[in-house]
Amino acid sequence: MIKRVFSKMTVGHVITNIVRLILIIGFISSLNQGRDLAVAFTIIAFVSTFISKILSNFGIKTGTETQIIILLIIYGSLFLGEIRGIFSDLWWWDILLKGFAALALSFIGLTVILSLKEQELLDTSTFMTISLAFALSFTLGAIWEIIEFSLDNLFGFALQQIGTGVVVLDLIIDASAAFIVSAGGYIYQKKGIWNPMSGAVLKMMKNNPKLFKSSNSLETPAEKIISIIKKGEGPKLEFKSSIRTNLYTNSIDKNIEFMLLKTLVAYFNSDGGILVVGVSDKGEIIGLDKDAFVNDDKLKLHINNLIKDNIGAQFMHLLHYELINIDGKKILKMDCSPSNKMVFLKDNNQEEFYIRNGPATMKLSGSTLIDYISNHFG
Repeated sequence: MIKRVFSKMTVGHVITNIVRLILIIGFISSLNQGRDLAVAFTIIAFVSTFISKILSNFGIKTGTETQIIILLIIYGSLFLGEIRGIFSDLWWWDILLKGFAALALSFIGLTVILSLKEQELLDTSTFMTISLAFALSFTLGAIWEIIEFSLDNLFGFALQQIGTGVVVLDLIIDASAAFIVSAGGYIYQKKGIWNPMSGAVLKMMKNNPKLFKSSNSLETPAEKIISIIKKGEGPKLEFKSSIRTNLYTNSIDKNIEFMLLKTLVAYFNSDGGILVVGVSDKGEIIGLDKDAFVNDDKLKLHINNLIKDNIGAQFMHLLHYELINIDGKKILKMDCSPSNKMVFLKDNNQEEFYIRNGPATMKLSGSTLIDYISNHFG
């Protein structure tokens, strides 16, 4: 029976109950000594140990690591911070408490930046992403110093005594905590190595997509592409009915492939765009059945060969495509990024240059081509 009870207790439960026991002892001690502020802090800290339970009632899940982090911050900042006089002989005690608070703010900074990255609202390298996390975490630490200063002066608190007592040195602690958490996030993002700094944050984000993601990012690929199709064709969006089949003759037609390649090259040479294949000019979803590929792998291989043979393998990285199933009909969504080099389309041993001109694809040659290359590619 005892073994069964302990088997159900996680590390988070054990630490939670230990902290609650210490807080109860602290409450009784503070009450006997008539320390009203300490009594208030212990009550707040005790109630705060139920944060994970309260959040779960709102559908927000916190992992064991997150629970432990929350408890350490509560315990260190509220309870131990108020009874720090007991440890006045330990020079490092206040610095340790300050470190807890700085780590908490750094976790918030890292969470915000990784959330933006997860939603593809932030398109940066791993190094730049983590650098932004460090900057935001340090900024939050600086703002917290201002809040402490204001509360101390307005209400007679002694919040700034927690730490070194010198604002500049406290900011150094904030910067150090931000660096540690951001470094952990960098290691996770770059090498996939789990660590407490980023593991807890990413686990919480994964368990609570509705909390950290926008409504658009929660849409399925099918819902997203339907929203895109409803916008209609434009400078950065074009529809094609098929990849290689002429729908009027029901036969494979090289001209159909050539029209598709022209649009891709035009996007590469302009500002990028999206080509959706399997959709009529009017936005009707037709599907790719008429192209008669044996399977999806054969279709993708055909697209790859078209790009390599007619545009160049060196430009493959500019194209990201995916097959999307909508009510049993497959369509091909092709995202094109702008190129920083000129992209030509091979046609009968000749090279042709295309750009987007509003919603149309236009061929350039002669002096017009020279002017465009000079202005667009520098």
